[in-house]
Amino acid sequence: MKVRGVLLACSAGALWALSGIMCQILFEKYFVSPEWLASVRLLIAGLLLTGLSFFQRNVPRRKFSSKDLFSLVLFSLIGMLGVQYTYFKAIQYSGAAIATILQFTGPIFIFIFLVLNKEKKIKWLEVLLMLATFVGVFLIVAEGSIRTLNISTMGFIMGIASAVTLAFYTLQPRKLLVKYGEMRVAGLGMLIGGLAFQPIRPIWRPEFQMDSYSLGLVISIIVFGTALPFLFQLSSLRFIEASLASVLTVVEPILATILSVVLFNSHFAGVQLLGFLIVIVSVILLTRLSDKNVLPEEERIS
Repeated sequence: MKVRGVLLACSAGALWALSGIMCQILFEKYFVSPEWLASVRLLIAGLLLTGLSFFQRNVPRRKFSSKDLFSLVLFSLIGMLGVQYTYFKAIQYSGAAIATILQFTGPIFIFIFLVLNKEKKIKWLEVLLMLATFVGVFLIVAEGSIRTLNISTMGFIMGIASAVTLAFYTLQPRKLLVKYGEMRVAGLGMLIGGLAFQPIRPIWRPEFQMDSYSLGLVISIIVFGTALPFLFQLSSLRFIEASLASVLTVVEPILATILSVVLFNSHFAGVQLLGFLIVIVSVILLTRLSDKNVLPEEERIS
């Protein structure tokens, strides 16, 4: 069961990496607005997943209580919409490298919450491994030099905000997932978030040149970069703890860096290879440590 959770979390990270590359192309080649892209990807992906949830078998079709409905709205606006919008704005202000590094501090916020909420005990080896993973990501994305990162105040604020909303997105809906199912919660979360953003940037006002290539990118981002990875990430929480699930999405910055090197004919620096080694070893050790740290599902998500 744990292997399934690890694979789901890693798959989410891989698909988000592909999505990041496609988003970058839309931003640079077609000058697509981050607001419009966040709006359309959440709305359409939400409709897709919500529609598919009606065909699920062996999933309870409970009616949302008023308390759970309020929780779902919070998840939609702060979690789903929040993590998308703040990440895109961090890219806009300071670039993908800084946005990726800052968002990857999300597992630290998750770890702190779980400890304060007494869902897990502090293990200093685990803390050190999480910090080592962050250092590894920094070496990979920034090639180990802070001088390569052009960070603005707003870029920093939005990057940290994306990490906090990522932590909220991972932790807040755990009870909803058990009661109503991952696909239904993810679909409704995206749908509500997408609808809430329509007055700001409606889907029918793309304001860029729509051709077959750009349309293909948008569709791919909606299906493979939004609907599937968010569903995979939420589904992984049934099998592994939230802090591990978030750390395993380290696949995203690693694969994004590899794709950037391949697509733009660059090469890996020695410090980046060191970063890969640090991340791989740290994640493997964190995965093994979590075996002794995971509570039964009923206790972990209750």
